[in-house]
Amino acid sequence: MSQSPPGVSRWIIGLLALTVVLGAGGGAVTGYLAGRAAVPAPTPAPVAPQPRPSPVATAAAIPAAAPTSYVNLLEQLMPAVVTVEARQGVLNRGVGIGTGFFYSEDGRILTNAHVLPENSSGEVRVTLSDGQRISAQILGRDVWGDVAVLQAEGGPFPALELAENLDLRVGEPVLAIGSPRNFRNTATSGIVSGLDRLIPRTVNTDSGPMAIPLRGLIQTDAAVNQGNSGGPLVTTDGRVIGINTAVQSNANDIGFALPIVDIIRRLPELESTGTVARGLLGVRYQLVDPELDSFAGTPYPYAVAVSAVMPDTTAEAAGVRAGDLIVAINGQALTRDFNLSHAIDGASVGEPLTLSVRRLGQLIDLQATLTPRPRAISTTPAGFPPS
Repeated sequence: MSQSPPGVSRWIIGLLALTVVLGAGGGAVTGYLAGRAAVPAPTPAPVAPQPRPSPVATAAAIPAAAPTSYVNLLEQLMPAVVTVEARQGVLNRGVGIGTGFFYSEDGRILTNAHVLPENSSGEVRVTLSDGQRISAQILGRDVWGDVAVLQAEGGPFPALELAENLDLRVGEPVLAIGSPRNFRNTATSGIVSGLDRLIPRTVNTDSGPMAIPLRGLIQTDAAVNQGNSGGPLVTTDGRVIGINTAVQSNANDIGFALPIVDIIRRLPELESTGTVARGLLGVRYQLVDPELDSFAGTPYPYAVAVSAVMPDTTAEAAGVRAGDLIVAINGQALTRDFNLSHAIDGASVGEPLTLSVRRLGQLIDLQATLTPRPRAISTTPAGFPPS
């Protein structure tokens, strides 16, 4: 899927060329003093001093702070975190260094796909927290999702728990563990700074480059740097909530992690087939702002406006036209929490789709089968270097 640059201010840009705009607004508080200059104010009567609030009562209203020490927690987590070094070429030279972590005792490791270069060999060298170096094989690599699975030799190994169900909120304390700048066993602390973030990137495919962003990311101010890629972002109870993936290049303390709940959903396919098949709708579109636009006589207040249809794609086969408004997928209305990207990412390649479209004031249903994206080779976030 993709989208064209914004045309007018009422449209918000969609899938392909995305720009994050940070705005700041301000206000002013005004007041006045009024009185009668000709009539002097009466002298106020003395007021008896009032007792100050009890310091104990004031302190009781302050929420409990995060723990001041993570020593015991890190002693449990560190043995499951590894340094990953990919190899390349006849001389078997190291070309990529990042982080990974065991998620199963039989030696399976999660890391970022970009830690493993396109032409890296199947063998990866892994350094454990105690300095021991072992070999691992690349079991699967999902470039679109920027996730890879390795299989280490030996075992059993200590493994981290993946947070399958977690109501994550902004402000929760987190720890990032990894090998930034090749400093192994490094831990930093911070909070969840934001949720459902988007960063633009270019994905190089067999059919050429495609500008499809990473979505749904966790933002954190826990310090992450190059070499942290693939390492775990964990809560203070030791569960993994994300994989540290990228940082904002022109700012401080703005890092991003892939949410582990999305990875868990794709993990069985990645382990069994070595990749993840992802669908492509094949439209360029603009997002209709439901606060500015409305559709009289329809229960669908949210939509995307199609500006172009790519050839030989799901959308073309379904009969989608430029100017159509897509309002629902398989009968589920699009919303801010269930947008077009969520709908397509949640569908399987080969799955029949019903696209509900408003065209010339009429609501019609179009039928198609979801076609796969071209094979992804490598990915480069724009302005967000890998961590």
